[in-house]
Amino acid sequence: MPGTIYAPESPAGKILDFLHRRGEATVKDLEELLGISTTAVREHLTHLQARDLVTTRLVRQGPGRPHAAYSLSAEAHNLFPKEYDTLTTMLLREIASQEGPARLQTLLDAVGARLAEEYRGQVAGDGLPDRLVALRAALEQRGIPVEVQPSGEGFRLFACPYFDVAQEHAGVCIMERRMVEQVLGEQIVLEETIRDGKRSCHFAVVQEPEGRSQELQ
Repeated sequence: MPGTIYAPESPAGKILDFLHRRGEATVKDLEELLGISTTAVREHLTHLQARDLVTTRLVRQGPGRPHAAYSLSAEAHNLFPKEYDTLTTMLLREIASQEGPARLQTLLDAVGARLAEEYRGQVAGDGLPDRLVALRAALEQRGIPVEVQPSGEGFRLFACPYFDVAQEHAGVCIMERRMVEQVLGEQIVLEETIRDGKRSCHFAVVQEPEGRSQELQ
């Protein structure tokens, strides 16, 4: 069970793996699995429930008392390996193969426009410095460390949310730049990227002469 916070051979690890495979289990099922007492099983379940990894529901079968059935929580499912990046990379590769790189970039930009719409509700402010601070807060909610330059000239991302995908598809970086342009209402240059081996992605605001309209790409 790679990727979880418990060793595969630990009681908690075995319970999580069993529930992942079976969907649900009773205390009796877990007694048989682990070869331990009812009390010991309940102690492990209590620990896992306290960490929001296991949920329970009452199941009534026949006229007797209902019994508890245990299953993984949504949080627990996140502990198991996912192949989202692999699937995304394969999909983008197939689009580029069948429809060409230009069509792929058009689709990526459409995704970026949707992301921009989501961010706009969180990024407000009369001036660019305020909007940059708001954008930083929105990005950090996604778990991306951000540093805003005090001068308001731009910002840096210290983690790439699309790192594995971007290794093969540089258009993802273009999508992100254009998305930021739409959110901030400023022309942006992506001066450095993690994809190219730098320690951060540096988004710089293009400084236009005062009074000149800024035309976004």
